[in-house]
Amino acid sequence: MLNPTRLLIALGFLAITTQAHAACTTKSFDGKSMSRCNVWPAFPSQAISVKSTYLADSGGDDAGAFDLDLALLNASNAKPIATYRKPGAYNSDAVRLDDVRIDTARYRLTPDIRAFGLRAKFVHSSQAIPYEKTDLALYVREGDELRPVLEGLVVFKDNGEFVNDCEGYSKKIRRTLEIAPTSHNGFSDLIVTTSGSKMKNKKTGNQCISTNTELKKKQITLTYDGQQYNVPEDLRGY
Repeated sequence: MLNPTRLLIALGFLAITTQAHAACTTKSFDGKSMSRCNVWPAFPSQAISVKSTYLADSGGDDAGAFDLDLALLNASNAKPIATYRKPGAYNSDAVRLDDVRIDTARYRLTPDIRAFGLRAKFVHSSQAIPYEKTDLALYVREGDELRPVLEGLVVFKDNGEFVNDCEGYSKKIRRTLEIAPTSHNGFSDLIVTTSGSKMKNKKTGNQCISTNTELKKKQITLTYDGQQYNVPEDLRGY
């Protein structure tokens, strides 16, 4: 038989979670705007809300940028606890923004501070030059504001080049993030591990032959400078 105290705690947690779902709004990405909202498992009385809206460049082509509106909400009434806004946060052109997802992994940067992440996915739909990447950003709460402490870290990348329906190459890169036992300027260091593979296709007669090669794993430690984690250029961008 379930202990009455445990039952009350379980029912209370369920009530908070249900309220949070009611307070959260999620809108599927239609190419122009999106919204995401998740209960934060580490703090079930809070929810993380993300909204992003497209603004075209004045040139009239397909280039533009997406604004970012980020908020930590009271799960029971959807009132903002802390907010962050960044106009033009995501450039979107030939390589376009495809999705933004909330990451609530255990990013404990100090005994009392836990960050959450946003993963922004970008794609270029081309058979000749396929491209996809995902950037990770981390945010912490400071009073009634949210602040980015990590931006622009590419955690997934898949790109290649093909001259026909067979011949060419593709390269995949994946990166994982771990909390290090060391620290700088009050925040734990971050250990980034990079792994990946490269595929090369070659036509031999009527056959398309693929050769796969695993890339050597690499590790690097990111340190906090008092404002942000320094991300080397080769772990950023396109």
